[in-house]
Amino acid sequence: MGLLEQIASSDLSLPPNSYIYKILSTAPRYDSLSYLETKELAAISSDDSLRFFDTSSLKLSPNGLIKNVNKSITCLERFDDEGNLYATTGRDGLIRFWDKRTMSRAMEFQSPGNQALSSLVCSSSRNVVVAGVELEGNGPGDAPVFVWDTRNAASPKIEFLESHTDTITELQFHQSEPSLLLTGSTDGLVNIFDITKPDEEEALYQVINHGSAVHHSGFLNPSNGIYVLGTDETLSFYALQNPDESAEEPAPNHYGDVREKMGCEYVVKVAFVDTEAYLAVGSHSSQYLDLVPLQQPLRWVDGPGGSKRPEEIRLNWTYDLSKSLRLPGGHGEEIIRDVVSDVHNNTTFTCGEDGQVRAWKFGGAEEMDVGSEEDDEFGGREVFLTPNGQHTAPKEKRNKIESKAASKEKKKKKQRFNPY
Repeated sequence: MGLLEQIASSDLSLPPNSYIYKILSTAPRYDSLSYLETKELAAISSDDSLRFFDTSSLKLSPNGLIKNVNKSITCLERFDDEGNLYATTGRDGLIRFWDKRTMSRAMEFQSPGNQALSSLVCSSSRNVVVAGVELEGNGPGDAPVFVWDTRNAASPKIEFLESHTDTITELQFHQSEPSLLLTGSTDGLVNIFDITKPDEEEALYQVINHGSAVHHSGFLNPSNGIYVLGTDETLSFYALQNPDESAEEPAPNHYGDVREKMGCEYVVKVAFVDTEAYLAVGSHSSQYLDLVPLQQPLRWVDGPGGSKRPEEIRLNWTYDLSKSLRLPGGHGEEIIRDVVSDVHNNTTFTCGEDGQVRAWKFGGAEEMDVGSEEDDEFGGREVFLTPNGQHTAPKEKRNKIESKAASKEKKKKKQRFNPY
């Protein structure tokens, strides 16, 4: 296990007893996972503010505070790849776009009936903003998802009104199939919609029943896997449905409650360090955050000319606890709400319910003690934990795969969806 060292912390000049709900990079990006060096982060907090702050000092940027961006703010998302426009929404039913260059409001959308909004995703290249409704404790009912064309703020161009029956907690676009929209809800369902089809029944491409309220969900590219995290800390992996109805789909991979397996008390999210997926899990009583790598094992299949080539085992995602990265101390006894890593300066940033942002130096593989072949009780075979036992792969094969790849280039129990 590798250890990260806390190198800085800041309250961002927030009022006392504030929570910081989310942080994200303002750096230019190539896609949703690959960024240039992060020199500034954006954050939303329980005082309904949007803040921009320097990553080296964790101090507010000059004129880096926008107050009262929403009433009871719930979400923050980037709009453009350049890092100039940011969207926020809240229980006031408003989606507001903020220009970081002028620190002023650029656009505004309003949900039909001014319904409270609990989730948000947007894309400037697609001229699309999508928001999901919070039912505000009124019990099961219709929980709409609204899709706007950003060139027309008057009304949504698409409304999915009947596919969810409780608060929408997750929205995400597929990286390589931009028409596919993932929606997750506390009704336990994850739906995939094709937003090129305005009719809801025709647009509904796939339905996944996780069996418990959805905290987070998303696509794991390029494998076309879908992960789902429940509010009860259950983790499952599902396949994105093949458009060929005759194709055989792999069975879902259910891990169940990961707290006992990983020795944690809560799950923050699936975090990405560049394009590598990690499960961010925390303990407020033992005061730490662990980043546990998620890996998809490979198998050797026949290739051309009698050769062998590696192939991913679909949905057989595993986690290797020995390669976890630990942030000792975490945020004390308070829950961590978000985590962001910048591979360019080897630093990880966290925020939480203590009203603090903390910076941690990211060591890298060369500083991690992952064992050697001599002390490996499995005789030089790397061990991955799976729901059904152990999966092992010979080290010499793993090294060969890595070589080929390199050459190619709480004490307070709370509801588990952002930001409540």
